[in-house]
Amino acid sequence: MRPLPKLLKVALSATACYLMANTAHAQMSLGLKGGVNFSTISAQNSGIGNFENRTAPNFAVIFNYQLGPAFSIQAEPGFSSRGATVHPVQEEPGVVLTPGWPYQRAVKGVAKFNYFELPIVAQYRPHLTEKLEAIISAGPEIRFRTGPQKLETTTATYISGEKTSSVTITKSYSGGEAVSTFDAGLTAGAGVAYPIGRFKLFLEGRYHLGLYNIASSADDRRDDAVKIHNRGASVVLGVTVPILK
Repeated sequence: MRPLPKLLKVALSATACYLMANTAHAQMSLGLKGGVNFSTISAQNSGIGNFENRTAPNFAVIFNYQLGPAFSIQAEPGFSSRGATVHPVQEEPGVVLTPGWPYQRAVKGVAKFNYFELPIVAQYRPHLTEKLEAIISAGPEIRFRTGPQKLETTTATYISGEKTSSVTITKSYSGGEAVSTFDAGLTAGAGVAYPIGRFKLFLEGRYHLGLYNIASSADDRRDDAVKIHNRGASVVLGVTVPILK
């Protein structure tokens, strides 16, 4: 396994030390969240550069440790589906099946990576009104791929702009053919929270910056090495409830 980026190792170590030093005095809340990833891939030297967002689900359990009136540490173990969409369009203007009817073939590829994901974020929660809170989150996250990498390819044929056929093929990859089972990076975002009785509802958006090269066979020291990183945003809706004081 290639070494973690130095910034990420420092962030993980600092978070762990802070949690161990302060958990005994913390108020703990438990919760759930779910939402949507708008994920993509940043690729260098791969021969493919036209990646677009893939929309996929995420959900997690929340463990929030309140360490002050407006500060907390939050761990969020859960499931996150990532990847990217590729939309190359292959036109064959010279092929004419019927006079005046142009023939066109469009190919859509979707790379799918499913992960167990663990963000650990520091949160600042100042009050905007008597009840409404702002949420500002930032911290490291690690993830482990669950199951094989999947590539779903759909080929659609059009005649004079009308779809006449569509074929979808799904392939699974593992080992050296797939992206690395491990990934790590940083996440940051903002949102709002509002209490309803003992419960607190929240809505939050984040950006996810992958720092680990997930190309399985890559040699990071070479200038022409393939470098692939997870990127993207997410939006989640969730709820927490205090369980310990």
